[in-house]
Amino acid sequence: MGFERLYIRAKHNELIEYGEEINGYFAEIDISTPDFRDNLINAFDKIERNNIEIIWFVYDETGMQVDIGYSTKITGQYLPNDTPDIKALEDYIGVLITNGELADITKVYGYKTDETNVGGFPSINLITMVYENTDSTNGNIVRSYIVLNSPKEYISIVANTAERFVMYVSIITLLIAVIAVIIISDKITKPIVNINKVANKISNLDFSETCEVSGNDEIGDLGNSINEMSRKLQDSIDYLKQRAIMLRNDLEKQESSNKTKKEFIASVSHDFKTPLSLITAYSELLVEKYKDDEDTKSQLMIISEQAMKMNLMVNQLLTLSQLESGTAKIDDSIFCLNEAVESVLKDIRIMIEQAEIKLTFKYQDDYIVKGDYNKITHVITNLLENAIKYCDEKKIVNINIKEIDNKIRTSIYNTHPGISEQALPNLFNSFYKEDKSRGGNSKSYGLGLSIVKAIMEMHNGNYGVYNSNAGVVFWFELEKHSD
Repeated sequence: MGFERLYIRAKHNELIEYGEEINGYFAEIDISTPDFRDNLINAFDKIERNNIEIIWFVYDETGMQVDIGYSTKITGQYLPNDTPDIKALEDYIGVLITNGELADITKVYGYKTDETNVGGFPSINLITMVYENTDSTNGNIVRSYIVLNSPKEYISIVANTAERFVMYVSIITLLIAVIAVIIISDKITKPIVNINKVANKISNLDFSETCEVSGNDEIGDLGNSINEMSRKLQDSIDYLKQRAIMLRNDLEKQESSNKTKKEFIASVSHDFKTPLSLITAYSELLVEKYKDDEDTKSQLMIISEQAMKMNLMVNQLLTLSQLESGTAKIDDSIFCLNEAVESVLKDIRIMIEQAEIKLTFKYQDDYIVKGDYNKITHVITNLLENAIKYCDEKKIVNINIKEIDNKIRTSIYNTHPGISEQALPNLFNSFYKEDKSRGGNSKSYGLGLSIVKAIMEMHNGNYGVYNSNAGVVFWFELEKHSD
């Protein structure tokens, strides 16, 4: 059925081409010339060779008269010179007139194609009007039509023949393909199966087998490539294992060294506390004793101040050592972060006033978090003191609390010329100072931010620092507590 529909559609297009060719013939040549009919018959002959039957007739619609000029199938002769039996032909034209097929064509050289069933013989036809004239004797309008007709029986035969041909060709092709597959599968499939087997073992880091290569084609090249890849992977894995052993040894040494360093710092810091306390106490006694001797008093005050600074550093070292060694534990509690910040602000109010800091604290809600209240207030205190110490001449510090993705972020901003991009990643390291020239006169020992880092890592919280709007922002995050 598929081929038949294809042929029918092609036949429609073929009839239209011949119809346009005949219309062009009538439009270009005067029908009154002596050779017109002979040339037209030659044109008909060309069309008839493609199994197309032709009828040429003149129809007087008013007088209901038909004058047949030429027919292929019915007579096989050139009318009207011969006298054939044209009854079947007249019946066919009568059906066209009765069905209104001619009335649908209103212009000279107009045409239409359709499928008909006359006398039990289905066919495809094209009807075209080739000229229109007025009869001088009675004034009736007569029109001349040409019908191109192609029997569908022929099309069905051709389509069936094509379908059988295609079927036979397909069967033969399929048999050839099956035989070809059987012949070459052994040559192609086995190497591929072997390559797949080896590749699966390589994926499991088993390099005990190699691909069997027996040819110089693409499959052979693939086998060679997999063998080479297997060899290089094995070498690389052996090398990585050796490096891993070396790295593990280095890490163990480093861990041992860090442990020793932390123990040393903790021990020395602890040992420093007693003599520092004694130095501070005796300095205060001597200041009171020599309060009238300004030079001696001034020198003793320097000793006392430096002892206090060293005591502060020792306390920070002990705190950091406890945090990093894991001896300090988190005492979880539920608290309002806003109130924790306000408590710290109350504690360092004098420091803020002395530094003449213009401070603002903004939040939109009461943020309830879970964590160690004392350690978090230590974090807030260290960050605020850091912001106050390094605030520039504008003396602006802003504290802001807000919720981001179910986490509560506390940001502390202070006006500052900015920190270099190289220094930002190191600020939370122990004893790190961006401006090392300030170390002698500053009360900072590079430990405050290290303590912030240790406490936040104990809480599994995020923290960081970045430059923003002519200043610097330090921040940390805690999980929001949900009821």
